[in-house]
Amino acid sequence: MQNDKFFITTPIYYTNGIPHIWHSYSSIIADSIARYEKINWKKTKFSTWVDENSQKAVQKAGEQGMEIMPYLDMMAAKHKAVWDWLKIEYTDFIRTTEERHHKLVREVLQKSWDNWDIYEWVYEWMYCVWCEAFKKEEDLVYMNKTTKKTFPITKEVELTDNIIKVCPDHLVEPQKLKEKNYFFRLSKYGDFLLNHYKKNPNFVIPQDRFNEVIAFVERWLEDFSISRETNKFWIHLPFDEEQVAYVWYDALFNYVTVCQNWQEDFWPADLHVVWKDIIRFHAIYWPAMLASAWYELPKQILTTWFFTVNWQKISKSLGNVIDPVEFSEKYSKDLLTLYLLSSFNIWQDGDFDEKQAILTYNAKLANNLWNLVNRVVVLSLKLQKESGKLKSVIWDAKADDFINKTKLYFKNYNLKWVLDESFSFLDKLNDFTTQKEPWQMIKDDLKQDETREVLYTIAEWLRQVWLALYPFFPEKMLEMFVKLGLQNYKERLENWELQALITETTVFEIKEKWKPLFSRFEV
Repeated sequence: MQNDKFFITTPIYYTNGIPHIWHSYSSIIADSIARYEKINWKKTKFSTWVDENSQKAVQKAGEQGMEIMPYLDMMAAKHKAVWDWLKIEYTDFIRTTEERHHKLVREVLQKSWDNWDIYEWVYEWMYCVWCEAFKKEEDLVYMNKTTKKTFPITKEVELTDNIIKVCPDHLVEPQKLKEKNYFFRLSKYGDFLLNHYKKNPNFVIPQDRFNEVIAFVERWLEDFSISRETNKFWIHLPFDEEQVAYVWYDALFNYVTVCQNWQEDFWPADLHVVWKDIIRFHAIYWPAMLASAWYELPKQILTTWFFTVNWQKISKSLGNVIDPVEFSEKYSKDLLTLYLLSSFNIWQDGDFDEKQAILTYNAKLANNLWNLVNRVVVLSLKLQKESGKLKSVIWDAKADDFINKTKLYFKNYNLKWVLDESFSFLDKLNDFTTQKEPWQMIKDDLKQDETREVLYTIAEWLRQVWLALYPFFPEKMLEMFVKLGLQNYKERLENWELQALITETTVFEIKEKWKPLFSRFEV
């Protein structure tokens, strides 16, 4: 039987900074989904990348006194080092300066040009170099240069030396530009997009973000610039070598570039994981650009929202930027993953609190999960000193409900609910253990078989939870499988045998007491 294919991508990561905790959030989301698909009969491609063709990159290289390509090589290596240290299991890492990407972008630009979707225009506009985007009046806010406070633009407020118009995201004045550019006829694709949205009601997750996209398209679509004439470092237009491709038109096609091995064609993408501030580019611009160049559209776009740190916006000036590598070294990658994915839903804003992250880890992994594991191990060794084997056919139908729910939540990319359901199930298992009191039963020689069945039931339920938690904490789950005598789980999971593992009858073999796999951290 041929495997299904699954292609997932991370958001755009700019090359001019080292990924921090917010970037790691989206990569951990994509990594967890990719790992689940990998063990579910899916041949999986997972791409991440750095966007290098930008004015910011040129500026940053100049600030450090470096030529542009050595600077980009250095930054790409730093990005890869972060993802590799966090064990993000991507299959493709693409840089937008790669020759294969330049070749593809020039090909699609030519297709859109031949399709009469690109035209030349001289215009004057405001441009935020940090957003890599043009701004309208309504996109800006006033800022008091002394207090750094912002407020909406109104007729009652006049510009002064101290009151300026700024980009609300970066608090910098946009540049006024007048130049010849080429524009993409986005206005041509309004009906096409609305028809696609109607036929694909789950195109954007969550629904409220999708509703905003639909409303924007229904209101008005404006053609957008796809080139610049002021920088010669980027990808040159095939029909005008004096112009270079503007960052969004250039960057987004990297998703297609990584699928150019036509022997294993993974396009269209099954899932783009993006931030909410770039959903308009991905759900409106990107489908129109693809349609213009005769490509299929991605199947779904998952929109992550923002989170603060201790209820403050993440900012270098505030000193609250968290390095995910340093944080994981201080505690653990498991603690980082658990809190990021369980403290708030992917499509809701949230807050990262270090103290609460520790408390969550201690409660759910160090106490809840490890307490059950330790009880099974210790009591099993006491019960069966000869072999330490547990075997029974006891199984409670409630476990089937847990398995079906976690499958559904994974299918809908609701990772928080998978984790919530798993730890809720462990709570019930703890209640079951407390009710049965196997530590008392084991003292009665007449209840040895009953004790064995109770311990087997706990071990089997734990095994099912571990299978559900594997995409989030693969190393620890595999270690526990091995310690219960389930030696070949890694190979079987990599060979897409998850469903067989869920349904098969298992023999557990416990040979020794374990050192804690999830140790408590002090607050």
